[in-house]
Amino acid sequence: MLKDRIEKLALDIVTSFENDNARSLTLLCVLKGGFKFLADLVDGLELTIRARETSITMSMDFVRIKSYVNDKSHHEPVLTGLDDPKTLKGKDILVVEDIIDTGNTMKVLLNYLETLSPRSVRVASLLVKRTPLSSGYTPDFAGFEIPDRFVVGYAFDYNDHFRDMHHICVINDAGREKFTVPFGLS
Repeated sequence: MLKDRIEKLALDIVTSFENDNARSLTLLCVLKGGFKFLADLVDGLELTIRARETSITMSMDFVRIKSYVNDKSHHEPVLTGLDDPKTLKGKDILVVEDIIDTGNTMKVLLNYLETLSPRSVRVASLLVKRTPLSSGYTPDFAGFEIPDRFVVGYAFDYNDHFRDMHHICVINDAGREKFTVPFGLS
């Protein structure tokens, strides 16, 4: 199911950037959770680009935004990791994110990216959470909409646990309790 949806997202993404006359695409992966989605999305993008015989090239960069401790989102996300932000000027950027929860973290990143004067910025998120805490932000490309539950697996973590699972599932209370970080140790 994940692979099929990611391949469809890849087709939608290539079509969108082709329609915008993009010649190259800079994939900006939000770590750590976005790395598996990025890897599978790149495979899908490469297949689509080859099949359509388009000339869009791709490059990648990475950013890290820390916004969770346990299952609670911080109010002030911390952004680190871009190698050379100036290289994004004039580029067509696709932010690759694992999940849009409230949308606040993505708004912080998008506001920052706009200061770098890219040609365009779009967001692909594997999951979008239906939550009453939503800021109303929706990504340009979304894989699945999910209920307001905390999920793990497929690089989604709970305090750096469960990233290695090949599927996505809801963490139960026993799992949360076992892997909770004591307050102040994050």
